[in-house]
Order: sequence, then structure tokens, then C-alpha cells
Amino acid sequence: MIAVCLAAISAMAQTQDIKVSYIYKHPDQTMRRAEADIENHYILVTNGTESKFYSPKTEYIDSIESTPEGFESFNTFKRVCYEKQQQHLIPRVDGSFYVTKHFGMKSIQTYDVASGTRFKWKEPLTPITWNITDSVKTILGYECFMSTTEFHGRRWTAWFAPEIPVHDGPWKLHGLPGLILEATCEGNQYHFTATGLQQERNLLYEVYSENNWEPISGNDFWKLRRDCLDNPSRNRAAGNATIVYRGVNYEKYLPKEIVDYIETDYQ
Repeated sequence: MIAVCLAAISAMAQTQDIKVSYIYKHPDQTMRRAEADIENHYILVTNGTESKFYSPKTEYIDSIESTPEGFESFNTFKRVCYEKQQQHLIPRVDGSFYVTKHFGMKSIQTYDVASGTRFKWKEPLTPITWNITDSVKTILGYECFMSTTEFHGRRWTAWFAPEIPVHDGPWKLHGLPGLILEATCEGNQYHFTATGLQQERNLLYEVYSENNWEPISGNDFWKLRRDCLDNPSRNRAAGNATIVYRGVNYEKYLPKEIVDYIETDYQ
């Protein structure tokens, strides 16, 4: 029965959009800890030609704020919640970035936030050199094979399912002969794990208020994100506190050699 269901899903994947839920684990953006202690819930929607990787909670808020009327109503709602001390009712973002892939145009568009500003940048969707191994494990009932690569400054290990004929995956990962259901970088500071998969039609691939995101290069974005750690207003909450990591004291945040952002190949 399981084999029949998997075959049916594999066949449907060729004609319908696929929606995959992932848990994304990573260190805190303040770089005050080296462990993957933050957990966000993301979704990949893909049809093999284009895809979007996003946080549904964050997209929900962006959809509300995408019109002047919605923006004003949401601010009014938040104000009322604070006045009634019901802050727990206010929807919260769960992850800051979107990634859209356009396989026909061979491009990737990233949307993310730094220094309180929304930025976007485009980069070529170039082939990733994967080294497929004969290691196998089961994820969500699918037989997955292990593959490794160097990508954006990190060494990644990914597990892909050949039964799902989509050469896509979480974040910017792609290019394997099957959907990537799990991926982790060396050191396990960044980790994506699929938790569910289904077929749906008429999924939304656009990003709300796309024109309101400021253009930037990927290199400049990550430099800005890292430079923000030196901003006194960003670190006011930390005061003069030091961080102890493996017996060594550090001021404000941990250095890049210990923990950095998901992309480390910026200069």
C-alpha cells in the first residue's frame, strides 16, 4: 500500500505543484551563541520551473501589510493589544527571508532584512557540483541518498529523494536528481529538515510588496548584516556583558571563526 501511495505521489509531482514543510535550525542572528538554538518553520513550493522558500507566518504578516489599509489596520490592532496587555495575540514573524528560484531564467532572488531595512538581490542559478554517495536513509517514507557539496562558503550534506522528480530543495539548494528533504552544513549550525509533503494547485510564487524591497548585492548585504553587530544601538541590550565560549571571553558577539551567517563567502 505504501509503495502504491509513493508511486502515485511521484507521478502527481510531475503535473502538480509540491508543497514541502521544513524546520530550519540556526544560531541566533546576534551571534552571541554558536549553537543552532533558533527554530523557524518554512515552506517550499515548487513546480520544477519556479519555486519559493518562505516562512508562512512571516508571509501572513507581509500580506496584511501589503496595502495601506491593511498596514493601518494591523498597527491599530497592535496598539489595542498593547493597551489591553494582550501582546500575545499579535502575530509574530518566524524567519526573515524569502528565496525564489527561476529555473528557466537561471536566477535566484533573495529577500532579507538587515539593519531594519528590507533588501533584495539577484544572483545566477548556477549548477552546484554534488558528490552523490551510496549512503541511504528514510525521510518521510522516502528512500533518500546522501550527497555533499561546497556552497556559499560552507560544506553541505544533503539527502534527496529520487522518487520525487524535482531538482529543488530548501533555501538556495538545488540540482540533485530528486527533491532535497534534509540538508545540514558542516558543524550543524544550519540545518533544514522536511516534516511534511503534499500536492496542491494554484500556489502563490510571488512575494508581497516585492517592489518595496531595496536592491543590494548579496556581498554587501552580508557585510551589512555582520557590521550591524558593531552598531551600539544593536548591542545596547547586551551592555558590557561578555560571552564565554569554551573558556574564552568575547565582547558583544562571537567572531566569524566561531559562528557566522549561512553564507560565509562575502568579503
